[in-house]
Amino acid sequence: MARALELNARQVEVYGDSELVIKQMKGQYKVKNEGLKPLFEQARALAERFSRVRFTHVRREENKLADKLYNRAIDRKGEVHDVLD
Repeated sequence: MARALELNARQVEVYGDSELVIKQMKGQYKVKNEGLKPLFEQARALAERFSRVRFTHVRREENKLADKLYNRAIDRKGEVHDVLD
């Protein structure tokens, strides 16, 4: 979402393979893990800067490209948007 804001996007669709995280972002589930609450609050603050955000769960097996890009970013110890640029 931070990268989308840098690109002046006003609406964004967020796809994720963690059903738990997607439901937390939608407000359907609470974040119980104290260590994750700051990250959740940061993500919610970013989401509020858009005029519209849609969070969609995508099964990991149906999301091979995103998984590959994420793993490439982790291997490089960089940000995901560094891999996309």
